[in-house]
Amino acid sequence: MYKILIADDEGIVTDSLQYIIEKNFGSECSVGIAKNGRQAIELAENFQPDIALLDIQMPGINGLKAMEEIQAQNPKVKTLILTAYDNFDYAKEALRLGAVDYLMKPVNKKVIVERLTSIMHQIDEERQKRRDDLLVKEKMEAVIPIIENGFIVSLIIQNEYEDSGEQYRRLLKLEEDYGIIMVLEWGEKREGEGMGNPVGSGVRAHKYYDKMAELVKVYFKAFVSNIMGNKMVCVIPSRETRLEYGDRLCMIEKARSLVTSLKNMAGIDFKAGIGSVRPWAAMFDSYQEALNALRHGKRRVTHIDDLIVRNTEEKHRQAMENMVLDAVRGGMEHDVRQEATVFAGWILKNKECSFADAKFKLMELLLLAKRLVGDPENGCTGYQKKIAGFLGCESQEKLQQSFVTAMVEMARAVVIKNQEPDGLITKAQEYIRQNFRKDIALEEVARLVNISPYYFSKLFKEETGMNFTEYLTGLRIETAKTLLKNREMSIKQVCLDSGYANPNYFSRIFKKWTGITPTEFRDAY
Repeated sequence: MYKILIADDEGIVTDSLQYIIEKNFGSECSVGIAKNGRQAIELAENFQPDIALLDIQMPGINGLKAMEEIQAQNPKVKTLILTAYDNFDYAKEALRLGAVDYLMKPVNKKVIVERLTSIMHQIDEERQKRRDDLLVKEKMEAVIPIIENGFIVSLIIQNEYEDSGEQYRRLLKLEEDYGIIMVLEWGEKREGEGMGNPVGSGVRAHKYYDKMAELVKVYFKAFVSNIMGNKMVCVIPSRETRLEYGDRLCMIEKARSLVTSLKNMAGIDFKAGIGSVRPWAAMFDSYQEALNALRHGKRRVTHIDDLIVRNTEEKHRQAMENMVLDAVRGGMEHDVRQEATVFAGWILKNKECSFADAKFKLMELLLLAKRLVGDPENGCTGYQKKIAGFLGCESQEKLQQSFVTAMVEMARAVVIKNQEPDGLITKAQEYIRQNFRKDIALEEVARLVNISPYYFSKLFKEETGMNFTEYLTGLRIETAKTLLKNREMSIKQVCLDSGYANPNYFSRIFKKWTGITPTEFRDAY
């Protein structure tokens, strides 16, 4: 459909043009008529024509002035000027102002049809180009988050994607030479060095990912990663090599506003840790700093420069060691790699610690982790060889890499050990089966197998395919189903013997799992 505006003070001209258009183009065109320049301007505001045929000589506002007004409100309109021979200079002025062509009066039918057909083709091409551009933009909107995530992964996985980082920067049209890592973490409440219920809150956050990423970009010019457990990594480009004091305060205030907005949106607590400015090749260091600020900062937002650890260095080191050991106990390879890398980096960057002292401290933690894992025959093959290789490292990079590799190997050994009949999860399941009638909690079972609730929760889900609550509830409901088949036992007694103290709550849970009430189940049986 093409909208055509005709403006001429001679009725015979407007009637003739309308007749020619309707006869040759039919329903393809919608025609609007104006008898002077003022009417043409007013009509164009609502009609929004694609093509305007304007007579130059009209009373009041002439065709040139009307053309300027119409094009100001609708720059895409194509204007054809109608002119007599003695107004040819006006026609040239119209072309200078942006008219696509002019027609000499009296109007020739063949010429007007040819001109309009040519303009319509031009409009079709422009419309198609706009559609193609929108399609490309739409596809890019879908691809850009993938590119952003790849870019961030290339920065925080050390020494694995050095070439890719530059390619990503070209794709993202990133001109800055430096950047800052900010890590967002969320959970239901703070527990020790991390947030509570990271698994559940991580699942919940997936519903809000698009809005979370959008909010981050409202406060910062940033690239945002996918959700990583209960964390999200943000990269903030910088043209400066360091943040001045005032700029750091401004960033912290914006981050505080961000975490407040995120909490209000998702209904869970958020924290942020911010690293220092680094060149792209050293962004892993900024990532480590952000994680340290996140773990050991006492406020909702902590910048690494504000994290004072001189007076509590021993406590800080022990907390980081515990993070590594907990990950090893749980057999969480990805977490072990991350925690071990952060810890080794922190030890090696301590200016008061020589290289030999750093090697000794890392060796201590290796031996402690080894005692947790047990004999090398249980899965940690080549342990002596790895220790010898570790002691022979002569550079910080090699030492850190060797330490992380050894810790990952021990985590894998734990996984193998956990798959044995006397493994952690087997032991946990046996305890749950023996005590499901009591009011037992995840923390109690985690303490039994000597790993943190966080890693126990992750390990239990990986090994059994369900979380702790689902496993416990399933065991109780199956017990209830068996007991309900005995009609001499009351529903209340079935409730108590299945591990529930409240009959109403028991009925709700039973129906949620089976689709029917305990009474209906008994009657059906």
